[in-house]
Amino acid sequence: MIGGDDITNLNGLIDLTAIGGNLLIDNNTVLASLAGLDNITYIGWGLAISYNDVLTSLAGLDNVTSIGVGAGTGIGIMGNAALSTLTGLENVTSIGGGFAIGDNPVLTSLSGLENLTSIPGLLYIWDCSSLVSLAALANVTSIEGNLAVVDNDALTSLMGLDNIDAASIDSLRIYHNNSLSTCEVKSICDFLTSPTGTIEIYDNTTGCNSQQEVEDACEVVPVENISFEEGLSIYPNSANTELFISIRNGAIITEVNIYNQIGQKVLHQKPITQPIDVSMFRPGVYIIEVCSQDFKVSKKLIIR
Repeated sequence: MIGGDDITNLNGLIDLTAIGGNLLIDNNTVLASLAGLDNITYIGWGLAISYNDVLTSLAGLDNVTSIGVGAGTGIGIMGNAALSTLTGLENVTSIGGGFAIGDNPVLTSLSGLENLTSIPGLLYIWDCSSLVSLAALANVTSIEGNLAVVDNDALTSLMGLDNIDAASIDSLRIYHNNSLSTCEVKSICDFLTSPTGTIEIYDNTTGCNSQQEVEDACEVVPVENISFEEGLSIYPNSANTELFISIRNGAIITEVNIYNQIGQKVLHQKPITQPIDVSMFRPGVYIIEVCSQDFKVSKKLIIR
């Protein structure tokens, strides 16, 4: 455990390459950087970063690729008053347990988690009052536990949770998100169709203020159509200046939207002209939403 105000920097740990147990960085009002942890590639049990008043990012953990090897391990990031980004976790592809992030008041997005593909435990996002986007979670395809999004005042959409397999969700809790109106993403709609556990949806805003509202939105704008999605081709991906979209099953593409990592719509095209010009975008990870008359599909788009 690294904690207490007598620790002002981590430079003395520069030769450390692996941690067999937990890495806990806790209750520090002066530690502004994780520099010194730069050579760590593996954390054997869990990572907890909590109540560090001036820590602004997780840079220093950039070489970590794996966190946790068994059930009950995972990541907890909470109570960090100045943490504005999760930059530093870009190379983490696997964790051994759940992911809990909360009470980080200036965190605006989850950028840094783009390479995470599965969370073998709960996913709990709560009380991040400036969080506006979950888009960085677009590559997560499964969790093994409760999916909870609670008390995030600025969050308007659950886009980014689209690709989670509904069968991997044990229960669903979405409440006290004052701006949240778009909850009809594929994973949520699929879970509501065949629920396997508790459902709590309330005290959000219109469109996501109750289970019935979300179910109604799922029916109005279906988010799953296998033939549409399997026939959809977006290329090249990675793109540089131009992007082409084709569909093989006869469906007509009516609208294309592209969102950045903080959930802002940076392109809206209707009607569709090809190629789509993406030369004005900065390199990074985006979400592209392709719509037909009856269906929509969201995929990750890389601009290089």
